[in-house]
Amino acid sequence: MFVACLWANWQDPEGVEPDMLCFAAITDDPEPEVAAAGHDRTIINIKPEHIEAWLNPDPADLDALFGIFDDKRHPFYEHRIAA
Repeated sequence: MFVACLWANWQDPEGVEPDMLCFAAITDDPEPEVAAAGHDRTIINIKPEHIEAWLNPDPADLDALFGIFDDKRHPFYEHRIAA
């Protein structure tokens, strides 16, 4: 599973705290089985053929990045209720 993420190297403007690598997974409306389990978002699962374009984007072609979101994988997410 390839998850669409954004990341940054956070630096304390006052220089007191150490640098921190941060990331956030990009989400979309939930798959039906995820919504049925009570969640309102699902991570964007990138297709393997889009990995290179996601990791090395063309800053002048943001539509291409949004196209990756439109052509995402739609796996089935199974869950069980814990006892």
